[in-house]
Amino acid sequence: MKSKDSYTAKEAFTFPLLCLVCLAFNIYWGCSDVWPVGAIVGTSFFGIFTSVYVYKYSRFGRDFFRIDTNGITYKEWSKTTTLKWSEIAKCTVCYRHSYASGILFYRELDITLLSGAKRTKSISIGLSGKYCRNKNVINAIDKFGGSDFYDRLSSHNNNKYVASIFFAVIIGIIIIFAYSIITEP
Repeated sequence: MKSKDSYTAKEAFTFPLLCLVCLAFNIYWGCSDVWPVGAIVGTSFFGIFTSVYVYKYSRFGRDFFRIDTNGITYKEWSKTTTLKWSEIAKCTVCYRHSYASGILFYRELDITLLSGAKRTKSISIGLSGKYCRNKNVINAIDKFGGSDFYDRLSSHNNNKYVASIFFAVIIGIIIIFAYSIITEP
């Protein structure tokens, strides 16, 4: 959601809706099969995920992040954190490889903080589960923080790396598909 004095992105309900679609598919699969394993497994996982989301929303509310003239404020579960522009060294919007799913990627805002220590501190805010676009987040950082805070080179290099992985996976799928067509008797 855009405003003149801040940019706010709230948590989306995409994952619970995906769970609902999976539940419907598993119930259909279980009803058309003699042994309704799909319906039982799908219903139990849907129940677990739904109970976690209902507990989270009733207890802590929706997650969000806000960019304004003071800095970047984000809330994850019950913890709300505010980072002032004077504490931030640079920000990058990038895609990260999801280790849980193997081929999928998720978006995040990496914030590198200023510190006097030898080791830099970095904070990552997930953007994949929120109603926002990368371009809007970049424009908000440039507008409220200034053009010095967004690191375009690091973001470009990271996104280029992820695009090359995605391209290699697609080429591999095409080669496997072509090989299976060629070797078919």
